[in-house]
Amino acid sequence: MHFLKILKNVLTSVLQIALFFVFPVLVVWISCYFLIPQLKFYLKEAIGFTVMTLFLFCVVLLLPKLLRKGFSYFSIALLSFLAFVKISFYHHYGVKLSASALFVIFETNNTEASEFLYYYLDTYTLALAMLMLLCLAVTAFFLFSRRSFFNVFQKAFQIKIRPKLLFIVPLAMIAVSMYFIQRTFAEENILYKSYHAYNEYKATKKVLKGQLAKKSSENLTVTSSSEKQQTYIVVIGESTTRRHLQLYGYKRKTNPQLSKIKNNLLVFDSIISPNVHTILSLEKVCTLSNFKEPNKKKNGSIVQLANQAGFKTYWISNQRPVGIHESIPTLISGAATVKNYVATDNYSESIYDEALLPYINKAINDKEKKKVIFVHLIGTHSRYGYRYPKNKTYFKGNPNTTFSKTANAIETINEYDNAVRYNDSIVNAIIKMTQRKEENSYVLYFSDHGDDVFDTSQTFLGHNEFHGTKPMYEVPFIFWASETYKKNHSFFGKGGEITTRRYNLEDFIHTFSHLSDIDFDKKDLSRSIFSETFKSRPRIIKKGEDYDAQ
Repeated sequence: MHFLKILKNVLTSVLQIALFFVFPVLVVWISCYFLIPQLKFYLKEAIGFTVMTLFLFCVVLLLPKLLRKGFSYFSIALLSFLAFVKISFYHHYGVKLSASALFVIFETNNTEASEFLYYYLDTYTLALAMLMLLCLAVTAFFLFSRRSFFNVFQKAFQIKIRPKLLFIVPLAMIAVSMYFIQRTFAEENILYKSYHAYNEYKATKKVLKGQLAKKSSENLTVTSSSEKQQTYIVVIGESTTRRHLQLYGYKRKTNPQLSKIKNNLLVFDSIISPNVHTILSLEKVCTLSNFKEPNKKKNGSIVQLANQAGFKTYWISNQRPVGIHESIPTLISGAATVKNYVATDNYSESIYDEALLPYINKAINDKEKKKVIFVHLIGTHSRYGYRYPKNKTYFKGNPNTTFSKTANAIETINEYDNAVRYNDSIVNAIIKMTQRKEENSYVLYFSDHGDDVFDTSQTFLGHNEFHGTKPMYEVPFIFWASETYKKNHSFFGKGGEITTRRYNLEDFIHTFSHLSDIDFDKKDLSRSIFSETFKSRPRIIKKGEDYDAQ
């Protein structure tokens, strides 16, 4: 009888403690029911979260009584945060949080995080956040209030579990929970997934840093390179979809400057980026990596290739060089002879791309015989209204969008189009500076990916692989060359023939080497969009989807 009395008291206390853990679980079960249409995936998410909660609950039971209350509050706060992340991710993207999304998060800096919140912190997300905070406030009140009414709950945490037999149940529950977390619900467990994703991320970064940040790569062997005077400029834009460019038929005058010299440009109309996030995209565009071999172990970059071909290389950027650690674009740029970062840790939202022009002009006028200048713009990165000076505001009226006509949509589209128009002036200025030298030179401009700015939906999508709409992949690809360069390269006279070719920028290293008269051991002219032997290939994106079959 004495044992049964003890057991009853223990079970009563355990149930009282369990009440504190119910709320986050309940929110996940209810919210995911409405957000996840497939029953199988709904059950996996809900049960997986319940198992993780059960694990933390069992840990609380095994802790000394002085630690139970504090660890309980920590656990409930953690569960509430994870529930918020899980639910809000499903709300915005309709899919579970993936390893690729975590890679992007690890590379994100404070500015990008604040800009993300600006566009995606909607009423639903705010309401969910307030609900979770309310839960934590009520929990804190019950756990730490000194009023006598709450003593019954607080005494539950002081219960002594003396018989060793009573330890067997919680220990068994923890063991079973760990098994299920690791085996059955690993993909649904954010903590487990984040831990492994971060370890994979660190390992990848270590490999990339060891290979891409060096001046040269043992994985690239240059066999020949022209010794003529050469000044080549590769301009990498940001978040610019070709759907909003006047040069590509957009109804607004977003390219007033480049339109004036259109006859001197090759404007390619079927180019896509391999991914719709800067990190994942440039990791392929600027290196030997591709869809089949992302994060290629024996890798090399276009910067290293230019170095080994005898060029003096420049990397001039208006993007912050760090996220949590050095970002992948920063590692690639680390191989450059000269590096200029306008947006440093003291980054200000008022630093426009025109701030790069003096550095570019200085590089162009460098007396070095062979130069490759890589320019990384902030371009049309969100928040769009911060990407151009206010005195450059041109579009203010109704953009006549096919989809949403709300005040927010109109304002966002106008800001994006103004940013595109300003971007036009920057690219044009770079061409003009290069043109004045009258040397053997070219300027190539493309964007790392696009943005969907109410182009396919009533809601703002921006860029995310989970929706992965065509405007996010469709990027401008514009080529200008000097008269001297044209005389030595016959493909410029075949504009209509080559500008309609379908191309994935993951093969860009082959196009770059072709344009720059660099031969190396892995060069494949069938992967250069300018080559007579160009071969069209399936453009594979996301998890193996054929872009052209969509």
